[in-house]
Amino acid sequence: MPPRHRTSLPIPARIRAVMAEGDYERAGLLDGLTGEDRRTRVSVLESLAADGVAIDAMRDAIDGDRLGLLLLERTLRPEDGHSFTDVCTLTGIEPDVVRLWFQALGRPLAPSPDDPIYTDEDVEIAQRIHRYRSLGFSDQEMMPVVRAIGRGVLNIADALGGLLGEALLRPGEPEPELALRYATEARRIVEDDSLHLVHLVAAALADRIRSHALAVEESNAGRLRGAQEVTVCFADLVGFTDLGESVSAVELSEVAELLSATATQVAAWPVRLAKVIGDAVMLVSPDPTALLRATLDLVESWSEADDGRPALRVGVAMGIGVPHAGDWFGPPVNLASRVTETARPGHVTVTAAVHDAIVASAPDDPPFRFRAAAPRKFKGVRGAQRLYRVQRRPSGSNGNATLTDPVN
Repeated sequence: MPPRHRTSLPIPARIRAVMAEGDYERAGLLDGLTGEDRRTRVSVLESLAADGVAIDAMRDAIDGDRLGLLLLERTLRPEDGHSFTDVCTLTGIEPDVVRLWFQALGRPLAPSPDDPIYTDEDVEIAQRIHRYRSLGFSDQEMMPVVRAIGRGVLNIADALGGLLGEALLRPGEPEPELALRYATEARRIVEDDSLHLVHLVAAALADRIRSHALAVEESNAGRLRGAQEVTVCFADLVGFTDLGESVSAVELSEVAELLSATATQVAAWPVRLAKVIGDAVMLVSPDPTALLRATLDLVESWSEADDGRPALRVGVAMGIGVPHAGDWFGPPVNLASRVTETARPGHVTVTAAVHDAIVASAPDDPPFRFRAAAPRKFKGVRGAQRLYRVQRRPSGSNGNATLTDPVN
């Protein structure tokens, strides 16, 4: 019988980890890795194994340099096998209400109501509708709060994503290791820092209840990074300021909230509602065609309501912008705002850059019809800007997408 040797690591968890590392090594999942890189890889593999990912799936991900992306997907989009139909059945909430709730929160809707993409947490979110109703809140009262939470969640995700990207995506390092580090930090945020977010929200809510006012202090000391091409839409209400002289502040806020609700409904990936500014909303997207479709949806949905609401006017521009803490900055934001000020009520006006990009993407079958407008000069923008008014192109129509006769 071989002699027993004392070991300083008799902990079962440690023994299991060592055995698992041996399994990974025999499977060829640690080839060529030493030191910190090896420990990082083992940590990622252990997390994936805990989520039920098979060795073969891990090997395929490593071969495709997407192991970190696999961990991100499993971390940030877990699946417990609930379909949208299941969520509604388990909670007893009407599908239309759950759909509005999820959409307002920024939770993607499944392409099919039977796709099992939702989690136990999604069921709990839907169950909260019962809890709010039991407190006497109506669905109409709840939805502005839900939309505000949804905007906040998206802003937090954008801000954290930008922070991680700036800190972790350093040039000159191997791509797989970048993805692994990003995935590890993202998992840490999801599992640990979410508790801090709960505390912060609770503390802020307590302060608001006590004082009936929440003072928000913002520091602009950080660096702006991540410049990228973006298409920006500004939509505002015509005569909103004058309207405030003839209606109450409550009625005025209801009109603004109605605009926010309409913009939320038309904003679907890759289009995002970036912010609401009183009587105006800002939509952004990397895809000018998708943004213009959403913009026309917004105008049409708004104008179809025959209830005396103020008309909507819209300006769209594109260029290099910078995302920062959920907001966007740069020339396309400023230009879209300027174009909106000169747009006709009920119309969508776009810059030449937007027109040219969309026509170039589908020269034989452009989805819109453009009419050239008179060029304009805008304060702070060099040179006169060519502008176009946009309409949907009727199905089955052909010919040039752009009518070149200028109109004022």
